[in-house]
Amino acid sequence: MSMEARMNKFQEGLQQQRKLVEQLRLEAAVPRLRVSECIEDIMKYCEQHTNEDVLINGFLKPGDNPYKEKGGCTIL
Repeated sequence: MSMEARMNKFQEGLQQQRKLVEQLRLEAAVPRLRVSECIEDIMKYCEQHTNEDVLINGFLKPGDNPYKEKGGCTIL
């Protein structure tokens, strides 16, 4: 491998490491919340939206269910 090819690989690796460091800095700057606070917020949200939750209440009409299989199985 030529010296120029080695330098190019080194520069590419260095650039990747710089991108990684920048991404880690961005993630470290994200404000954090305590788990206990998040859980309270999630519980409040779930309680407020219980009436709209099809997993709890089901669908008004069977045709509203996007997960229902459209056709049946055919055995030959």
